[in-house]
Amino acid sequence: MPTPRHSPDLRLPDGRPATVVGEHTWFWTAPEDWRPQTERVQAGEVWAEVTAVPVRLSMTPGLGQSVASCAGPGTPYDRSFGLHAASPDCDVVYERPSADQPGALVTAEWSITWRVTWQGWTGSAPTGGELAPMTSRTPARFAVGEAQALRIR
Repeated sequence: MPTPRHSPDLRLPDGRPATVVGEHTWFWTAPEDWRPQTERVQAGEVWAEVTAVPVRLSMTPGLGQSVASCAGPGTPYDRSFGLHAASPDCDVVYERPSADQPGALVTAEWSITWRVTWQGWTGSAPTGGELAPMTSRTPARFAVGEAQALRIR
């Protein structure tokens, strides 16, 4: 399951997490989520092993906006990238606030798409193949707020 992370990751006065309309909202998942997963079962000399390899991270931002995807786990935001910088791989820009949503929060969804293969031994011959891609999903709720700023140049 992906571990949702995003930036800006602000806190409203009441403690709710938030991001900002019009800013690049970077999204990523924890590095430990982005690694192959393998399971093996065996009964006597018959066995099967399934391996799932992550191939794409997606974020469904909510508020009617399109899904954003990238071919890796995303890049964690660091201030060295700059305050208003776009992510090098995974971001969305919210076009409106979440004030009209239940609890004034958007429900976004992080998902990882996995390439799944299997191999095994029937007791007399090897076997294996590729299965349909699988997707794991995790929701995240946060506010999308508006902010006014004055830049002096």
